[in-house]
Amino acid sequence: MTNIVPTKADGAVVQCLREKRSFTMVAGAGSGKTTSLVETLKAIEKLEGRRLLRDGQHVVCITYTNRAAEVIRDRLRQNPLFIVSTLHSFLWGEMKHFPNSIRESLRRRIIPDHISKLREKDNGGKSKAALEARTKIEEFQKILRQIDSVENFHYGDDTIYSNFLEGEIGHDDLLALAADLISRSHPFRRVLGQKYPYWLVDEAQDTSPAIIDALNSLCNGDGIPIVGYFGDPMQQIYDAGMGDFTGPENSCVITKEENYRSSPQIIKLLNVFRNDVKQIPAGKNKKINGSIEIMLVRMEEPAGARNSYSDDQLGRAQNRLAEVIDNWGWTDHKGIKQLFLARRMIARRLGFLALHELFTGSYASSRAKNSYEKGEHLLLKPFVTTIVPLIQANSDGDNRAIIRILTSKAPAFNYAGEHSDKTIREVRLIANEITAKLSELFENENLGAVLRFSMKQGLISASERLKKELVRPKRNEDYNENLYGTEKSDWLADSFFEMAGAEVEKYCSFLDENTPYSTQHGVKGEEYEDVLVVFDDTEAAWYSYSFGKLLTPQTAGEAKDTQLARSQKLAYVCFSRAVKNLRIVLFTPKPEVAKDELLSKGLFNKSQIKIWE
Repeated sequence: MTNIVPTKADGAVVQCLREKRSFTMVAGAGSGKTTSLVETLKAIEKLEGRRLLRDGQHVVCITYTNRAAEVIRDRLRQNPLFIVSTLHSFLWGEMKHFPNSIRESLRRRIIPDHISKLREKDNGGKSKAALEARTKIEEFQKILRQIDSVENFHYGDDTIYSNFLEGEIGHDDLLALAADLISRSHPFRRVLGQKYPYWLVDEAQDTSPAIIDALNSLCNGDGIPIVGYFGDPMQQIYDAGMGDFTGPENSCVITKEENYRSSPQIIKLLNVFRNDVKQIPAGKNKKINGSIEIMLVRMEEPAGARNSYSDDQLGRAQNRLAEVIDNWGWTDHKGIKQLFLARRMIARRLGFLALHELFTGSYASSRAKNSYEKGEHLLLKPFVTTIVPLIQANSDGDNRAIIRILTSKAPAFNYAGEHSDKTIREVRLIANEITAKLSELFENENLGAVLRFSMKQGLISASERLKKELVRPKRNEDYNENLYGTEKSDWLADSFFEMAGAEVEKYCSFLDENTPYSTQHGVKGEEYEDVLVVFDDTEAAWYSYSFGKLLTPQTAGEAKDTQLARSQKLAYVCFSRAVKNLRIVLFTPKPEVAKDELLSKGLFNKSQIKIWE
């Protein structure tokens, strides 16, 4: 979306900057939200850049992912005026200089909140839940008595749980702690307000409500500091996010109505799904002649356990999907993106189901599940960034790629590594020898052996957590959630170390987008010429969503309010990825009834609905 003429919404943002007034921009899919965000940053530079730098001040831009942060930094040409960072990284970078304030917040707010939540689970009886809550309350009360003895605090992005007496702030406590400091610590607030007069928050709908409230309190009143939120409530895909975000009192609400991505046919469908923003085609997509078609596929009555497909039914469902795709002439279409609700559906098709079930099973915390989906879990990251790319380069006989990967990723091969004093010829020989050995281990040994070899040879930068996991004795106890809940990552690591490499290689290929598949969650912000969306609630086995109930409630049954809202938002995200052509497959028990219902709701017209028996 280059050379976009500033819209009415963009002009309204600039006016807010001139008035030093906070604002929120609600920008639908394909509206050029990131472009508006970058142009807002550039406008701040134009209006006040010299003064800000002269006074040692900076502009904060909070993004949701490291990838998004890097994209924005590049578009700003790495301008030192702007601090572009993920929320956790930025907040800890500021908080770590205030150990006294952290300690006070833990004593006054964070630890008492933990105790309060546990007391809600203690009914005074002798049930397992009540006894466990009582035990944890005693642990937190002990922490509360001893917290003054902790001198310094630290945070690591792979730290899930806090260990307060060791000074360790976990991922889940960081946001609550930061929000409390911003809202209540006068020294911390004063420093933030002085250092950062402008705050821009991307993907505000998925930002923590506590952080939104804290920033609103920081930026409340006339003049700077001011905060600007960019996002779309309809594209909220994480339940912990704010959803319908609002700015401080007297802030300006700005709606961006343009859609620069999708064909008019797809924009018309998107507008049916929401009533807060009605988008209009803008730019080259005005002339795109796109198409939409939904295929209703008769599903079988689930015969498996807990209302799931049996293996035979699963095979037949997959065959029917293949038939539908072939009917559309998309079987050999290399450019389509196939979207499935659950990663499990993709894992089964691509061959990393065991890996998926490990990282979504009883040994995995919510943090582990999220980092697995992003390819950032401490166990997986070395394979994603270094090991699998090296094995692929070795398989391809690409010596240049081997050297490129090693010199950029492997500590032993960087400018100060153990091979830095060797000649280029010697380094190449060592690189080929080590990579060949790595490939042999990956083929014949388990993942633990591969990681230990990689760490010993200096091929990976192993975190302290990973080093500890690799050297500690294996846990031989039977896992018990009540006894070992805070240590479940040990069992996760032990199981992972015993796996063979084939599934990890397929998982990495999926992450690297070397397949046509993606989860519906995983494509927010992306766009594709042609998109195929598959809705099969039974195979997905994900009860937080039901697309059958969303699209055809009379046929599939009424959805709960939360289930309906989640499904509506995720469907909107899926449909809005398409630039030109959108194909939807809905597995339903009654295709004919579902067709009549879709027509009566005005979601699709008669020519767009087909039935596959």
